[in-house]
Amino acid sequence: MSEGKERTFLVGIFGDNFEQRKLLGQALGAPGTSSDIQFYNRLDSQLGHVFTALTPIDYPEKLKPLLQTLILTNIHILVIDIEVGLNASVGEILVGMDLSQKMSNTKSIIVLSGITSKTEWKLQDIKKKIDNVLNNTTLQGIDIIEIRQKEEYNSLKKKIIELASEIPRNDLETSTYSKVLIDHAFSVKGIGTVILGIVKKGTIHSNQMLELTGNHGTIKKIIIRSIQKHDRVFKEAYEGDRVGLALKGNVSPDEISRDNIITSQGTFKGEEEVTAKIYINQFYKPKGGVIIPGDLTEYHGIVEIKSTPLKIIEGDQLNPGDSGIVNLRFSKPLYHDGSGIKGLICELNRFQNKLRIIGHFKQLSN
Repeated sequence: MSEGKERTFLVGIFGDNFEQRKLLGQALGAPGTSSDIQFYNRLDSQLGHVFTALTPIDYPEKLKPLLQTLILTNIHILVIDIEVGLNASVGEILVGMDLSQKMSNTKSIIVLSGITSKTEWKLQDIKKKIDNVLNNTTLQGIDIIEIRQKEEYNSLKKKIIELASEIPRNDLETSTYSKVLIDHAFSVKGIGTVILGIVKKGTIHSNQMLELTGNHGTIKKIIIRSIQKHDRVFKEAYEGDRVGLALKGNVSPDEISRDNIITSQGTFKGEEEVTAKIYINQFYKPKGGVIIPGDLTEYHGIVEIKSTPLKIIEGDQLNPGDSGIVNLRFSKPLYHDGSGIKGLICELNRFQNKLRIIGHFKQLSN
């Protein structure tokens, strides 16, 4: 395998028990950037691949880091502490994993952890409950792996590689544009503005001129000064790579957030109001049992990893488990590549044992 073209596996780790998620993350990589999302990164010399694992630190209290982690990754692992079993937050994670699989090419695994001689008796009951919950979802038949010893994480790595091989890869030679989703930005003395992010489409090159979209509808031109991957300098980065990019251009770290995208010039355009087909998750319980457009209720949309308040201003009444055609109005413009905006709709209130993931939407062509 040529240097710099190692396959990168983007793994989202979810669950109630942060210590168990941390153990899995450390099995996949060394702790890296930490904010509301903890990153783990490693070039595995034995397997010849790179593992980049993410886990939302503040979940279940905060929903947005969970949804952003789902979007940034394509292998999703739910760690269930068998001492706790299934509860409302595990249910919310499963809804997010199910919607992710419906919207894009993702694969999922459930890991049962905390297994001891005193808790082993719970295994069959938990597996039966999982089967019942996932019946008639895209997660039906999901692989369930039991972790008892540290050595069993090696088998989990091989399972990640196996599942990732089933995800179709875009042909880098025919990609019409490049796109980087930003997770962090900061300033480095003597270098300037640096962003950390994941190349979600195409190939990027050092000294390439790109665009930074998302700042109140304005677009800024930037040049990639240099590219780093797992602490090494490269001239190129490819789809799936987690990168550090030093930027040239009139842009400071204070202007950059997860609301921004780095993309090829002239590719993305912003929208503030769209007509969309929207699907409401069967487990979501709206006030009054139905969502009525025009009632001025404020929801949130997550597109790429940008979030914005939105309102359903007119259209079909929406019942859980059904879809309809509505007009959506965003407080901040959302961007797409010409194929239309698609994303998640949710509530961003604090967790109160109630599902906050409402459903997903896709813009209809004008």
